[in-house]
Amino acid sequence: MKCKSLLCGCIGPLLFFFFIPAGTSSLRAASDTPKLNVLVIFAHPDEGEIYAGGISAIYSKLGERVKFLSLTNGDAGHWSMDPVALAKRRYKEAMEAKKILGLTEYEVLDYHDGKLKNTTEIQEIVADRIEKWSADIVLLFYPIVTVPGGHNDNMQAGLIVRDAAKILKMEKSPAFLYMRDYFTTSFSHVPDVAFNIEDVWETKLLAMKAHESQVVESNPHADGILDEVLKSEAKRTEYLFYNSYPYSRITPDIKLAITKWYGQKKAEEIRWAEAFEFAEFGLQINDNAIAELFPMLPKTYILKGSASWLDTGIDLKSGQEIEIRAEGEIVWKKEGYNFCGPDGNVPYTRWGKRPVLACGVGALIGRIGQSSDYTFMIGRNLTIEACAEGRLFIGINDDNTSDNAGFYNVWIQNINMKKP
Repeated sequence: MKCKSLLCGCIGPLLFFFFIPAGTSSLRAASDTPKLNVLVIFAHPDEGEIYAGGISAIYSKLGERVKFLSLTNGDAGHWSMDPVALAKRRYKEAMEAKKILGLTEYEVLDYHDGKLKNTTEIQEIVADRIEKWSADIVLLFYPIVTVPGGHNDNMQAGLIVRDAAKILKMEKSPAFLYMRDYFTTSFSHVPDVAFNIEDVWETKLLAMKAHESQVVESNPHADGILDEVLKSEAKRTEYLFYNSYPYSRITPDIKLAITKWYGQKKAEEIRWAEAFEFAEFGLQINDNAIAELFPMLPKTYILKGSASWLDTGIDLKSGQEIEIRAEGEIVWKKEGYNFCGPDGNVPYTRWGKRPVLACGVGALIGRIGQSSDYTFMIGRNLTIEACAEGRLFIGINDDNTSDNAGFYNVWIQNINMKKP
């Protein structure tokens, strides 16, 4: 059970803690900075939902502007329906998914399903859409010429976006991220970034369920179980799950990225995620861009055992809640090779002049502001509510850090403001 501590008062450097329920996580309040413009480009209506429905729902919840752009109308995605009628039906399904995900826009171009070509015409259309959206982030299919058994439209879609990027007339290029589709996800690769979509997993499923022409009819028909699916609501629910989870489950390659961004312990708890690779063109993503473009990711820090205090760059407001998690090991006394983790040496003693006497030597501790009035124990995992405004610092609970070694990996997520 995860607990939350309320920073509400202290005697000297020691704070009293009271436990209250935890909230949901994000790194950035939507009102603090200009909105991000996210554009997801794919070949057929329903593919944005399949491959990026989770991250799109998260961006929408954060107040960012998210647009889906399907390059074809999906008019060949059914074994029996007339193409014109099917295109209209799939558009309606897309509009329903738009509501579920909270998208700002969902545009479906009128190119025919199965016949997409990487022409100058469509490159210019896509470039125009990227520019008009003032896109900060563009998600696209991995561009590849041929994949055994691959879908022509999906391969062409990746190539179209890549070539459209070359003719953009934008002051600042978007960051382009590859999303692996059904045909390329099995190729060996290690994603650069992965996102925990546990909180929006049900939303993603509902958005995919909106495309009934596919998940209730066309796909079950192709699998030879159409009658079985049509007769049973339970079977439809089961089929939706098994038609969806391969694109959100934690594979070994995604596990590496999840562990990098959330830590090993948290990575073991996460069941559903979406992962992407940074494209070699467009805005090249550095640490500053990570924080700006992906506010839902925890901020990551390496705190050396020899450090006194590390400035996190996070300015807290009174009532603001943050979650801090840490892993690693330090040597807090080289002469005796005394090791400890973020919880510090156990049992602790009261000797010395450590910043927080009521926790062990070497523990991960925090401080709000420059003074020692708001200094507190963090340990391996703590969710806190700040009772003061000021910069957040993290440090090692030791009166002499100069003889220490090792480091802690620290992840910090902003939660929310306390409701009145």
